[in-house]
Amino acid sequence: MRNSLLILIGFSLCCSAVVRAQSAPILMDGSSDDWTNGLFTFIDPDAPIGGVDLLSVQVSNDDQYLYIKLALGSETDLLDDLTPQTIRLYIDGDNNASTGTAVQSGYGAELQIRFDTRTVTEYFGANSNVSWSTIDLVPLPTVTSDTFEVAIARNAMPDGVNALFSSPTIKLLFKETDGGDALPNVGSTLSYTFDETPVPAAASIEVGRSDPSLVRIMSWNVLSDGITNASLQGNFQRMLAATSPDILGLSECVSSTAAQVKTRLDAWLPIGGAGWNVVKDDFDMIVASRWPILQSWPALSRQFPTLIDLPDTYATDLLFTAAHLNCCTADATRQNQADAYVQFVLDAKTPGGVIDLPAGTPMVYSGDLNLVGYAQQLRTLVTGDIQNNATYGPDGAMDWDGTSLVDVVCRQTEGRMAYTWRSNTSAYPSGRLDLLLYSDAVATVEKSFALRTGIMSPTSLSALGLLSNDATSASDHFPIVVDMAIPLSSVSLNVRAMLEGPFDAGLGLMHDSLRVMGLIPLNEPYTFLGFGQVGGGGEAVDPGVLDLAGTNAVVDWVLVELRDHNDPTVIQATRCGLIQRDGDIVDASGFGPLKFDVGPGVYFVAVRHRNHLGVLTADPITIGTNAASIDLTEPNTMTYGTQAQKALSGSTVLWAGNARLDNKLIYTGQDNDRDPLLSRIGGVVPTNVALGYFGEDMNLDGRVLYTGANNDRDRILSNIGGVVPTATRTEQLP
Repeated sequence: MRNSLLILIGFSLCCSAVVRAQSAPILMDGSSDDWTNGLFTFIDPDAPIGGVDLLSVQVSNDDQYLYIKLALGSETDLLDDLTPQTIRLYIDGDNNASTGTAVQSGYGAELQIRFDTRTVTEYFGANSNVSWSTIDLVPLPTVTSDTFEVAIARNAMPDGVNALFSSPTIKLLFKETDGGDALPNVGSTLSYTFDETPVPAAASIEVGRSDPSLVRIMSWNVLSDGITNASLQGNFQRMLAATSPDILGLSECVSSTAAQVKTRLDAWLPIGGAGWNVVKDDFDMIVASRWPILQSWPALSRQFPTLIDLPDTYATDLLFTAAHLNCCTADATRQNQADAYVQFVLDAKTPGGVIDLPAGTPMVYSGDLNLVGYAQQLRTLVTGDIQNNATYGPDGAMDWDGTSLVDVVCRQTEGRMAYTWRSNTSAYPSGRLDLLLYSDAVATVEKSFALRTGIMSPTSLSALGLLSNDATSASDHFPIVVDMAIPLSSVSLNVRAMLEGPFDAGLGLMHDSLRVMGLIPLNEPYTFLGFGQVGGGGEAVDPGVLDLAGTNAVVDWVLVELRDHNDPTVIQATRCGLIQRDGDIVDASGFGPLKFDVGPGVYFVAVRHRNHLGVLTADPITIGTNAASIDLTEPNTMTYGTQAQKALSGSTVLWAGNARLDNKLIYTGQDNDRDPLLSRIGGVVPTNVALGYFGEDMNLDGRVLYTGANNDRDRILSNIGGVVPTATRTEQLP
């Protein structure tokens, strides 16, 4: 016999008690990992001789729902009799044993939920069976488990007249009649008092995309060809326009053709060119993509893998599989389908066979999986644990790094519910049937949600151009949406430049005084200084790199930009690198070319420094995965604008003197570059010296001097012409 335990001070199992628990932000997703030990917990002391063992119950609430977590002694199918069980939940909603139906001493239940037959019975007088929707019942997961969470609406009116929860304190009772287990046992009652402490509203998930480089994937069971149903065109158009997916996996398109879906997508979400790429399998699944579909494999039962040709800005293509596994009691069929998909993936990851994927290709598997039976089907898809090895071969890890795929939880945008299917006329309560699994070793999910318009605020609906009934009118499934970060392509660039400040014309090299004095920061300074970063920023150097002397010694940090070949004002990518004495700009590792997270293409190249005027190539250059080279020290290298660099002893160098980090060298007047030098040394005694890593240190020798030999002020005067102090020099960057 298990030891009895009630996590509540001063409560005896043999008597009634009123228990006040903590309200809590429970996410209904079937995982129950957000149920903490601090919540009201009741552990049953007895193990039955047979049947299912009721181990424990936890209870919580917010302003909308009563939440219950039920732990069992064995893996059970709560919503069916797939595994024999007769679990019932009784609710005494008025805390009055003399009303309702007498089910155990101390209980007068107004409601019975019989889970195996999904029957809800009210006892307000009529003693009638009612729909689960009258209490907004949500039990998850829908597959076998030893732990379930249940939500019931606090405003439930099972008979349409009487409130289920008419008292702030209620009693709960679980019974399993096959083995005779009860929680609590006869002689005890389990009472719960609603905690009205406010629970913060669920953070609203923004439907819009935060980063255009993310790949947006949507899966949607469109219910009986809804997407081509003339009466539903407005609902589908608004939903698709609001989400604007890149890749769509649609199911229940039995009669809809690929051409019909393409026509609608081209009209609703025009992308130019030849429009959307759309393919259909041999039954009911359609995959649509903004990008070409290189290949598809329709032979898998109720699963439709496709290879999406992502743009060159991405490092790989994408294997996207739309799925619509068999429904309801077809557990054996679903397991075979899951086994077959694992076999397909394992073949794709190894040379030969039906498909050879390049290593590291992201894989996404998504759709209406109809998971209402054994949990093994999902475990197989996630882990690669094949059940029929004789037919489908040996087990194998699904992800490239030898681990499992990740099951993404798609929470409703404005609620703490993660179910994706709801039909108030069905015998089955709401369930999480639509899933997305992906290979997290080579991709990252940045956002996920299910779009349930019926609970969205009027403000949100209006902003997105949606109507409250759009989701439920279109289908009984809510579309699930995932924004995925897929590795971007990278290009390499060898750049050479010279900074005038530390340049020694006699040696043709720059000095490395900042390094020698230990002043170069380990982290790039440009983000802190306000320079815009695109795909870069945060670069850091190992201290050992700064120990290297000679021509490859580090002089300072510089910022290199790739700009759009059509509009050089648009920065496409940035990288902070280290400039060496000989002018080579290398990666923060201290070796090799700079790498930018963009695809091969044609780009303008800019080099910028924290107190020198930046320079831009006159023309865009072709940059690919094999490192391109640009030498800005060569006088023959054409640059944008007029006198973008200074000619000095057969080399060209960036103009020094930009103390204010603007686009001009100014010696006198408003916003001049001279005054910051005087301020840096104290503002009173012009012969003072400031030691450190300062922007006012024009020659990068670690000292700010306003007057005397090698002072920094003269560099500004020299570079505006040296004669007329009111002259200026403007940076030649567009």
